Amino acid sequence: RRTTLKWVLAGVGLTPVLASCVEPAETPTKPLLLGMPKAISGMPYGADPDMMDPDRTWDLTMTEAQIGLVSALTDIVLPEAEDLPAGSTLEIPAFINEWVSSPYEKTQDDRTRLFDLFEWLEGQARSVGGASYVALGGDLQRQQLDRIAWKDRVETGLEAHAEAFDTFRNLAVSAYFASDVGAKWVGYIGNQPSMGDYEGPTQEALSHLEARLTPLGLKLPEGL
Repeated sequence: RRTTLKWVLAGVGLTPVLASCVEPAETPTKPLLLGMPKAISGMPYGADPDMMDPDRTWDLTMTEAQIGLVSALTDIVLPEAEDLPAGSTLEIPAFINEWVSSPYEKTQDDRTRLFDLFEWLEGQARSVGGASYVALGGDLQRQQLDRIAWKDRVETGLEAHAEAFDTFRNLAVSAYFASDVGAKWVGYIGNQPSMGDYEGPTQEALSHLEARLTPLGLKLPEGL
């Protein structure tokens, strides 16, 4: 996961911030329902990270209560299916923890928005009599999410939480299908050596490509 995280960050061309510029969040005026996460630590990577020798340079920061809530959210977004395990069993919450704990401008923006979302969900759960969001139960958990999960039905005033949940959903799904289980399910066969002469694309693939190019007035290159 840490290697994947570095690749993702390197791939989108993030500008790292100096460690001295990563300040811990201000002390909240009231206790956080999910506890106070640890402050950001570690030195960001430069423009050329060593992808062949991965090394984590930051500490994980999420509280146990936050991780529990993230596990519940993950399994709502990625529930167990007939031939697929639930997202929490593939350590998606650990990936989210790595993401929000890393000292980058992008991930720190996500951290702020996601932590606000988690606190809001916890507060909503307690306001309806739940001991916590985790203890609320699947149906009630989904009822809270339904207020922000659908772009055409976001409740007025909850737009920021809806955007944060969209970020969470994208991170969780991306991490899931970057796992061995997820990659196998979608049929991803990259990162495998091709032994011998390259046989070229199949006729099925060529026909598919030609069908897409023709409406654009384009032709397949000769010799494929």
